[in-house]
This record gives sequence, structure tokens and C-alpha cells, in this order.
Amino acid sequence: MTKPFLRVLVLIIMAISTVSCVQELDFDQADSIVLKPTFTASLAFTKLDQTSFVNAAGVEVRTITDKTRFELFENSAADEMEKIDIDFEITNPFNRRFTLDFRFLDDADNETYRLNQLAIAENVKDFKHREEILLTPGASIFGSRKIEVTLTLIPSTDGSIININERKIFTFKSAGTFYFNID
Repeated sequence: MTKPFLRVLVLIIMAISTVSCVQELDFDQADSIVLKPTFTASLAFTKLDQTSFVNAAGVEVRTITDKTRFELFENSAADEMEKIDIDFEITNPFNRRFTLDFRFLDDADNETYRLNQLAIAENVKDFKHREEILLTPGASIFGSRKIEVTLTLIPSTDGSIININERKIFTFKSAGTFYFNID
């Protein structure tokens, strides 16, 4: 390279490095930031085969209840929660109808919130349902520490019972999507 070219290059680099386009920074902008994260978690999951619905004496078990610990509201971030979507996916291969009750409970098993009862038709392969819970400050659901799921078998109209020798599996899945508004 030639000396004049190097001098011009050095002058251009110096000019660029000494001249800048800097505005004053407004650190108060951080006060107006609103974060809206979402979080999805499994709430309850179960698979029940045909033997779960008939006891050893050959009598149908009408109700199956399961409680699960639920600790999300024990976190201070719960104060920033504004909505929950509860999604259900159910497969019912039996020729029988069921109802499903989904409740939130406190530590003493008192109900803090109940979703609408689901009616599940017979022989359903892909039952899906979503329930939305809009939250307000101080709502009783924030005291929830457990989830209770109750599955009730509806008696047959002809008096028949579930055949324990025919392999079938009732599948229940639920998940919650939790929406936050952090400002």
C-alpha cells in the first residue's frame, strides 16, 4: 500500500471514531416495561384400565378421586398472574358415559375454585376442552394447594357392567397455561 492511501485510511478511521451519534439515555424507560410471560405445566394425568372400574366382587366402582399437590400459588409471582387456561384431553374407549369434576382445594381440603363439570360421552377418542379462569387480586383460588379430580361412571341403561376381560384404557390429561402481567 502507498503512504497517501494509508494516511487517508487512518484519517477516515479517526474521524469515524471521534464522531458518534449518541443520544442521551432515558433510564426511566425501564419503569414502563411490561412483561407478559406464559408458563404451561401438566396438572393431572392418569390412565385407568377396565379393572379400575370394577372391584373384586364384580361391582362397578362409580367414583374414582385423585388429589395432587399444587404449589404454584405459594410463589410470590402468583400476584402477577392474570389468567389460567386449563386444557383437557380425554380418551374414553368404554361404551359408558362419565362425568369429570376438577376442583382446586386449600390445605384443609376446602374448595377454592371449581371448573364446570365435564360430560364425557361413550367411545370418545379425542375429547378436548378448554376452560378459562380470569383472576382478580385476592380471589379464593390463590389459596389453592391441591387439585382434586373426580371421575364418575354413569350407570348403564341396560344394567350391564364394564367387561374386565376386554382391555381398554381411559386416559385423562390436563395442563394449565398461566398468564402473567409483570410491570
